[in-house]
Amino acid sequence: MSEKTLPPEVQQLLIQYQTLREHQARIDAELKMVEAELSDVENVMDTLKNVDDSTELYKVVGHVIVKKSKADIVKELEERKELLVVKRDKYRKQLEFLNKQVNELEGRIKEALSKHGLSIE
Repeated sequence: MSEKTLPPEVQQLLIQYQTLREHQARIDAELKMVEAELSDVENVMDTLKNVDDSTELYKVVGHVIVKKSKADIVKELEERKELLVVKRDKYRKQLEFLNKQVNELEGRIKEALSKHGLSIE
């Protein structure tokens, strides 16, 4: 195969495959970041359960630290958690779909290669 060039059909399938794999990697990275932030939010929420309501709490906003009530912080964390759960679920569905597409495309590539007497080792 070193002297043969791949047929245009196979080249096109490989380009599609590479594009799908890159998209799959980006979505997977986004999912990991969302899951890490979600874990952090849940850890903070668990910690705050043991904090008295009258305890002074502070939140970093940009380059400023702002005093907030526990109720306000918990509300913000719950809202952030809801958003992160939606994002996580969206990324999981996208990955599931992309995994199916990648598997189907791998089959099409193998089929196209075999038509031309080539195979993947």
